[in-house]
Amino acid sequence: MQFITRSALSCALVLAGASAAQAGVESISVQLDHADYDAARGSRDVAGVAVAGRTGESRWVLEIAHGQRDFGDIAHSGTRAGASLHHRWNERLSTRTVARFSDDTPVFANREVGHDFKLKVLPNTVLNVGGRYAEYFGGTHVSGWSAGAAYYFPRVTAHYRHSRHHLSTRGEGHGNTLSLRLKDAQGRGSSQLWLGSGTSAYAPDMDPLQLRDNRSTSAFLRRNQPIGAHLTLNAGIGKAWHETPFEKYTSLSSQLGLAYHW
Repeated sequence: MQFITRSALSCALVLAGASAAQAGVESISVQLDHADYDAARGSRDVAGVAVAGRTGESRWVLEIAHGQRDFGDIAHSGTRAGASLHHRWNERLSTRTVARFSDDTPVFANREVGHDFKLKVLPNTVLNVGGRYAEYFGGTHVSGWSAGAAYYFPRVTAHYRHSRHHLSTRGEGHGNTLSLRLKDAQGRGSSQLWLGSGTSAYAPDMDPLQLRDNRSTSAFLRRNQPIGAHLTLNAGIGKAWHETPFEKYTSLSSQLGLAYHW
């Protein structure tokens, strides 16, 4: 916990100072993530801060995070910085671009870039297609594409995405993710559930030799709870089931965050 506290405070000081000079800042948030792996695979802790704002038809996010991956007999730490830009070109078309960079450690992806196109085909239906490229510790890289759709009910948003990717270790993989978000009847609160499954689901701390035949299934539930007029508390918990050619194991993850909205 001392590691998390120091990381969160340092990240907060850096980004809070930077955001003070930015026009159009809408929110600043702090988030802590923790994951425990069985089968003697250790744990992972990440603390991060994000500043979000809007300029014209664009919404941007600046983020920085520090993490530690403990394998039991050895631990690695790393720092990641990133930014994303969502731009609305017209009533039907919008795009989202993401870029993140980290040091060469098995905590985060060393480099990660992605771009998505979103097209509103009906008043309550949005189609999306995108691509992603990432480089990881040990020289492994992943490239892929995804396609999906989101449907907006009065209080529920349902989103499905199918992805395909290629690993530099000559492995091909795919994934499927379903997300359901329920807004509260009143106020800003909401609850969201993610369900996912796929093959070769890559994590930066996995053995590249195991990637081609790795399978995983996951579920994660998060609650966004408003506190007063400006604060929102975010809390989540999830579990994933992994299977490699050598063993089966699970991971239990938790998330806690606090956001201030202007």
